[in-house]
Amino acid sequence: MSSFEVLPINADRICEAISKIGYKPSSAILDIVDNSVVANSDNITIELHMKEGKSLNNVQNINKIRVIDDGIGMNKESIKKALELGSNVNYQENSLSKYGLGLKSAGFSLGNRVEVVSKHSDGISETYFLDRNIIKEKDKFGYSVTDTDEITTEKLEGYDTGTVITINDIVYTSRVSAAKIIKDLTEKAGVSYQEYLASGNKTFKIKVIKVKDESESVEKEKIINPKDMLFWDECYESFEKENYDCKKPCKALDTDFENPLDPEGEKIKIQVAIFPKDSMKNYLGFNEEEQKNIDKYNVGLKNSGFYFYRNGRLIKWGEKLFLGREFGFRAKILFSSHHDELFDVDVSKQHLTVSEEILKILTNLVSVSRGQSKEIFKKCDNLLKSAKNSGNEGSEFNANNSVLEEEEDDVLGSNSDTIKERKEFLETESEKLKLTGDTYEDEEDKDTFRRVRYWEEGRNLWESATDRLEGTYVLINKLHPFYDLVLSKLEKGSPERQSIEALFHALAVGENQTIKKFQAIEPDIAIQVFDKFSRASSHHIDNWVNNNWSLFDDEN
Repeated sequence: MSSFEVLPINADRICEAISKIGYKPSSAILDIVDNSVVANSDNITIELHMKEGKSLNNVQNINKIRVIDDGIGMNKESIKKALELGSNVNYQENSLSKYGLGLKSAGFSLGNRVEVVSKHSDGISETYFLDRNIIKEKDKFGYSVTDTDEITTEKLEGYDTGTVITINDIVYTSRVSAAKIIKDLTEKAGVSYQEYLASGNKTFKIKVIKVKDESESVEKEKIINPKDMLFWDECYESFEKENYDCKKPCKALDTDFENPLDPEGEKIKIQVAIFPKDSMKNYLGFNEEEQKNIDKYNVGLKNSGFYFYRNGRLIKWGEKLFLGREFGFRAKILFSSHHDELFDVDVSKQHLTVSEEILKILTNLVSVSRGQSKEIFKKCDNLLKSAKNSGNEGSEFNANNSVLEEEEDDVLGSNSDTIKERKEFLETESEKLKLTGDTYEDEEDKDTFRRVRYWEEGRNLWESATDRLEGTYVLINKLHPFYDLVLSKLEKGSPERQSIEALFHALAVGENQTIKKFQAIEPDIAIQVFDKFSRASSHHIDNWVNNNWSLFDDEN
């Protein structure tokens, strides 16, 4: 028979340990804000109370930090439960909370005293607090209670319910200032809580408070608005290499994939947007508004990469993984608490681990998007040689092959919204063509996916391209001698012309499908191989044209 004996716990050392899990001041504050979001608050205010005689940019200039909300509030028993270490709370589905440590770990990383006051149906509570000094003195973990001061009471009087969290006796682990915290919160809060802030009439404020003669005054106030780092609503529906104008980002991928630990369970969503170069904000060919739009995208290494969202809350900003210095690539990975084991989400909900299996899935999923991102940067570097698409040539092939299917993709999985998105895409296609000077040969052609398109760029005879909704299309270069000598001599829509177009399209499909699905090698290597193949084959056909010009003399 086994026995069990209780061992002593050094309560203060436990408090010290959970305060050192890797918080930055701004991240710790947002971890406390998570509780306000979970409480269905419509109004959240972060207050930074300044020390007397200190300016915003002075280091160690904060006296206390408050987070105020008008959420559902807590009764006395709920407050006590919230102050427990590893509090045993039945969190709602897809909650931002996880281990019952957030308030304590985040609070103690900021200061030695964490106070909670809440307004519920039974009125405004007393002040319940955890104090490191008392815990150390008693050598036990526990809370204390005191009367709630008048200022805190006033914070809640305008709300039916709500909560005030106050961090006192601030701990300075680095040379941080109120100005730095405001900057970090302003940059990240709108991205972190994009879904929450965009869901209704939400108000999220940061205030700098000065206290003099026991009265408070607001020195600075900042409103936090939702911000989508993919700018999804502004994106072009797809990247069209032949007529991209370098003004806006493009949607490159919008699908989901299976959880390898639970293939039958909830799927993980991924969205990819690809951006023009930041230097385009200075391009004189764009008007002022277009330049400002490019500037606000903040394209650069800091903002590139994968954004991981857990239950709608950002927990990882711009993870580079295998990307390297691909400035114009941004992806969102949207998962729920059901996937915590897969991503090994930590206590602070700021860190995760991307397994080798997930890394392989992501590498294959975004291989085409990465290639398109590089194409966009090439277009930006060579704007004066922008692609021109006649829009007429190839229309017969497109009409005759409107239901042509590529090999089924077993990596990407299905996307139930594809038909709906394609319909919406077609409705906007006419407007996009007006902007580029492109035209359709006839009215029916606008509802047909253009699998063969003609352009005037580069030296290769053909290049593969991808529409994110429909799949592969091919670009045939009207500047190549083969077009001038052979294709242009064939009547549009003739069997001979369509046969050659079919061959080029098949080559493009083969290239794209191989890059996406041949997992034995890295996609980057496959892309390099096909780039070399395309250059070599185009050069060979160029040589053939030069040596066989006489075959196409008009006299023959």
